[in-house]
Amino acid sequence: MKVIHKIPRNMISISKTKPNKAHLYLFSGIFLMSLLPAITFAQSALSLTVSPTLFEMSANPGQEWSSSIRVVNSNSYPITIFANAVNFAPQGEDGQGKFVPIIEEESKGQTIAEWISIPESEIIIPPEQTHKLDFTIKVPEDASPGGHFAAVLIGTKPPANETGVPEVKTSQIVTSLVFLRVTGDVVESGNIRSFRTTSAILEKPEATFELRFENKGNVHIQPQGDIKILNMWGQERGVIPINRSTMFGNVLPESIRMFTFTWTGKWSMADIGRYTAIATIGYGDKERQFVNSETAFWVIPWKIMGAVILVLLGFAYLFTWAVKLYIRKMLNLAGLNSSQQFSGKMISNNQKARLSVVAPIEAGMLDLRGRLQHTTTNTDRLKTVAGFVSNYKFFFLALLGAILFISAVVWYVKSASTPERPYEVTFEGVGEGVKITSEDTAYQKLVQGEKEKVATNPELPQIKIVNRSGINGLAASLRIYLENMGYEIVSMSNDLETKENNTIIVFEPGLEDQALTLSNILEGALLSSYSGLSESKAQISIYVGKDIVNIVQ
Repeated sequence: MKVIHKIPRNMISISKTKPNKAHLYLFSGIFLMSLLPAITFAQSALSLTVSPTLFEMSANPGQEWSSSIRVVNSNSYPITIFANAVNFAPQGEDGQGKFVPIIEEESKGQTIAEWISIPESEIIIPPEQTHKLDFTIKVPEDASPGGHFAAVLIGTKPPANETGVPEVKTSQIVTSLVFLRVTGDVVESGNIRSFRTTSAILEKPEATFELRFENKGNVHIQPQGDIKILNMWGQERGVIPINRSTMFGNVLPESIRMFTFTWTGKWSMADIGRYTAIATIGYGDKERQFVNSETAFWVIPWKIMGAVILVLLGFAYLFTWAVKLYIRKMLNLAGLNSSQQFSGKMISNNQKARLSVVAPIEAGMLDLRGRLQHTTTNTDRLKTVAGFVSNYKFFFLALLGAILFISAVVWYVKSASTPERPYEVTFEGVGEGVKITSEDTAYQKLVQGEKEKVATNPELPQIKIVNRSGINGLAASLRIYLENMGYEIVSMSNDLETKENNTIIVFEPGLEDQALTLSNILEGALLSSYSGLSESKAQISIYVGKDIVNIVQ
């Protein structure tokens, strides 16, 4: 959630975010031990949290602003906390940073940590209570324009005993970042330094992308956009959103940040070959700017491709052999010797008249007609046709091979031109461990078209939806369909390994009536009872098959 504080025009504006799991991954273990010489790592459970974890603000030189940080002690005993401000600088390309102490002789009042004033440096928080830690930022008149970055470090500090040896069982440090943009000659400039996959050739549709974004300006910027993945026929096979729902994807000035994503697509023989990934990134608050980059990779399953190549070579041999056999038969019917060399001048007018491309087929039809004239019963006719096929087996084998080949080509073209397929995207670094699916993307598009969401009925069971149909967006459509009836959908995912025709409803014992109601809604979906669902929040799981496509879409 993002809250904007409305303050007078000549004051600073600020946005806050709630604590984010990505923040813990991003900044744990990177603070300077020299700043906190007496702090040790936790030896027993101690819980300390702050909110917000990020202040993002804009100010004019000479302005002053005050706010507070909520420090929560969720322990059953009181704790003493200590707070101080340090400067913050980027470190590496993984979104990590380092805390830089204030060195007044060198900084001379030009760093943001020196502008932050914290009246309380030592606070005792009672058990299971929240303390509001006030602080003030005063921007000097001569503050340089651009981005300034700091962190308020809040942690426990062990008291010293009479001998001066620290005595403490637990200690912990949490941070709240401060990103300040001082107005003036602000430069927003960035570009995609590199964009690639970790492997250029893959055996299955599962690629890891590395996008390195460089900030060449003097303020922090948050690149936002997406990566579109297309197969060799130009059909979309995945969309990777970049920085759509996080506040911790900023790139600090004069630094490079690497974003890493793993894309997993649904396997299909029609999608083997060359893939193209196109990254389109926008950034800038003052003026929106866009940059793009493109990379390519191949999906080649070697074992399957080897089998396909052998089949194609076999068909080519069979086709060549069948054509030669057909031509030999055509020449023989025209009275020509197919084994000798000849030219058009050597062929008589009578032979020319009898030389026809369809002559072998006509001869075969006449032969079949003649054989059938001497049959009287259906049994005799079947035996005659079987004998006819046996005599002309090479022709029929070639015809069957041609039909199979044409059918395979038609299937390939139809499958390769499918507009969308299911996929999953896993984020690393920012939002590490977060996974989105093509169903999530489809659901967001459908939600935008809904006028008003129906309130959830607490008397109805909670539902988990798994798409096993192979049809992209079918689970998202079912979710909208059920939510409009008051059902709560607690999770939605894809099963990329299966492709089912029938929808199955799995329910907890005791929910037979609710499951039967859902089965009737889905026009007879199959039912199955399973007691293991109690391990998850969902009481009923719906495994979506292709049979409900006409119901929800």
